[in-house]
Amino acid sequence: MTRVRVLVAESHPLIREDLRYLIDGEADLECVGVAKNGRQCIELCRQLLPDLLIVDELLPGADGLAIAAIVGNRLPQIRVVMYTFNPKVCEVARDVGAVGCVAKDMPFDVLLGALRQAAPAPSLRRH
Repeated sequence: MTRVRVLVAESHPLIREDLRYLIDGEADLECVGVAKNGRQCIELCRQLLPDLLIVDELLPGADGLAIAAIVGNRLPQIRVVMYTFNPKVCEVARDVGAVGCVAKDMPFDVLLGALRQAAPAPSLRRH
């Protein structure tokens, strides 16, 4: 089975590592990298070409909405899921190209469900 390749861009080190651990614990998902700021996020998107990007709303060097727009324009094959404490951001995130948005206070199962829903069809994934 081909796993969905996920890049995590999160400013908080503990949340970043929790997400890596959570994703790698799923049989159908794989965390291919983590970014702690906006520049690193864009760089890793270009290098790794993940299927999905989970992006924090507030990253040092760029906000998550700007990153979602950049990725949507330059790397449209990468699907973006916004991860935020502010649910009002979700509507704006979808307007700039995010395919999903999850509030950080939701259980991890909600995030996993959003990742699976956002994932490209198996035939469209890069191996």
